[in-house]
Amino acid sequence: MKNLKLLRNLSMRQLRVFLAAARHLSFSKAAAELSLTAPAVSMQIRDMENDLGLELFSRVGRRVELTTAGEYFLVYAKRVAATLRDAELTLSKLRGSEPGLLKIGLVSTAKYFLPQLLARFKEEHFGLQIKLEVRNRDQMVELLRDGDIDLAIMGRTPADMDTRIEAFAAHPHAFIASPEHPLSREQGIAPMVLNQIELISREQGSGTRAIMERFLKERGLTPRVSMEMSSNESIKQAAMANLGISFVSLHTVGLEVTHGKLSVLDIDETPISRAWHVVALNRSNHSASAEAFRYFVLEHGAAILDELHPNLARR
Repeated sequence: MKNLKLLRNLSMRQLRVFLAAARHLSFSKAAAELSLTAPAVSMQIRDMENDLGLELFSRVGRRVELTTAGEYFLVYAKRVAATLRDAELTLSKLRGSEPGLLKIGLVSTAKYFLPQLLARFKEEHFGLQIKLEVRNRDQMVELLRDGDIDLAIMGRTPADMDTRIEAFAAHPHAFIASPEHPLSREQGIAPMVLNQIELISREQGSGTRAIMERFLKERGLTPRVSMEMSSNESIKQAAMANLGISFVSLHTVGLEVTHGKLSVLDIDETPISRAWHVVALNRSNHSASAEAFRYFVLEHGAAILDELHPNLARR
C-alpha cells in the first residue's frame, strides 16, 4: 500500500523525464529534449527510484539501461501519457478549439518530398505548428504505437497494429551507381550480375533495406554488403565517389540523376514499385489538423510527387 501511495505522488514532470530517458537511454539526450540539465534529469530519476524503492535504470559508465522494473514501469507510463493525450484532444474539441500542433512522423526517405507537401498544406492552415520526427521504418512504428505522432508517412507499413493505412502515391526503387561505374554504360543487365558486385546498403530496420533483401532473396542472389550506412545522403555520396552500387528510393536521387552525378542502373525487373502510405492509429479522437493533413496527402500527394519527379513517369 505504501508504494501505491507513492505512485499517486509521482508528478507529470517526473513521468516526462522518465519517458524521455527511456526513449533515448541517455540522461544527457533526455535533458536536451526537455531543455533541462543532465544532473536535473538524473536527480528526477533518482527521486523516483527512492520513492518507488526500485531501480528503474542501471548505470554502465555514461550509458543507462532499463532494469526489469524499469521496463514494466515504461509500459504503464506510456499508457498514462497516451490517456492524457486523448483527454487533451477530447477536451479541446469540447472547447471548440483544436491543438495548434501537428506531429508527423516520416521515414528518412520521405524527407525529400514532404516539405513540399507541408508548404502547400500550410497555405491553407496558416499558424499551425508542425513537429517532424524523422526515423527509420522500425523506429517510426514505435513512435506510432506509443502515440508520439499523429500520423506517419512511410512505405512498408506495420502488420501487427490496429492502424488505418492508405496509399497515396507510387514509390519506385532501383539500383544506382556513379556514371563512371562500368554498369552505368550497360543495358538490360541480368540481376545475376549483382552476385559479383559489392553493395552499399541502408541499415537493418530500414524499409529500403527490407525491399532490397526481398528482391535478392526471391532471385537467389547473395551479393556482399561491403558498406552499411544509416542515411540516404551518405549512401549517395559513397555512390557518387564510385565506392560501389546501392539500392535506393528514386525519390531520393532526383537532383543527382538530373545533373549527371548518379546513374540509375538498367537492371532487369527494376525499378521495383511500392507505394507511399499515410498511416494513423485507429481511434476516434484524431485532431482536426491531423485529419486535414491526411485528406490533403491523399488528394494531392501523388500530383506533387509527379511534379517533383517528372522523369520517373517515363520509366
